[in-house]
Amino acid sequence: MSRFEAHESIEQESNGYLDRAPFFDLQVGKENGHEGLKMAEWVATKVLKESWDAECRIAEMGLSTEGLINAVRAARTASGNATALHPSNAAGTFGYHEGIASLRQGFIGEKWRIDRKGGVETIRNDEMGLRIGFCNVDRACGEKAPKPRSDKGAASERACGPMLFDPDELRYFVRDDAVGHAFYYLMVDGAGRAEITRPKISGKTFEGAVERIFLLPEGDEEDTLLNLDDEGIAEDFEPKIVRK
Repeated sequence: MSRFEAHESIEQESNGYLDRAPFFDLQVGKENGHEGLKMAEWVATKVLKESWDAECRIAEMGLSTEGLINAVRAARTASGNATALHPSNAAGTFGYHEGIASLRQGFIGEKWRIDRKGGVETIRNDEMGLRIGFCNVDRACGEKAPKPRSDKGAASERACGPMLFDPDELRYFVRDDAVGHAFYYLMVDGAGRAEITRPKISGKTFEGAVERIFLLPEGDEEDTLLNLDDEGIAEDFEPKIVRK
């Protein structure tokens, strides 16, 4: 198929959905240096908003709603320890540290273990093929997928998988192309709203998601807005070796 023919095909719709296969070929075809890549399945973002659906899915993942909520509350408590004397990113940094620690305290055992692959701090379940991290976000449980408060590094993008298409055009469709463990984040915003979500990354931020599971859509019982300015937070530290 020529480029002209591909562009014509892109503009045609079938059953109300855009035919993305030719567009994919244009971006990852032989002449663009991606001859070995194949078209992955395109899926609409799966959003579980009802508490019953969310709890069932969380249990399927080998997690517990109680354990995840404990991690949310531990993170928010730690964020609340930041004062005006601390650096501006202290609330987010404190929350991130305690969020990860609480996830590990609540789930590490026979099936879950500590994982630091690529400098990204997570818990990992090899039997389920899952990795779970923690992230402060702008707005959880909203209409759109959350955005992280800090840039996501290359290690996170490798774990989550990149977006190969215009995220504005394909906001509600993503490629289910995980290599290895599926990567989810426990995402928490300043009002205590929280979701556990498998995002896609483009341009150091989240652009769409494969699955979103609403954990605390109304926030926690304390309606306290926290300053979660995470500029400079070391969530995706990739160690470098230098000569002395």
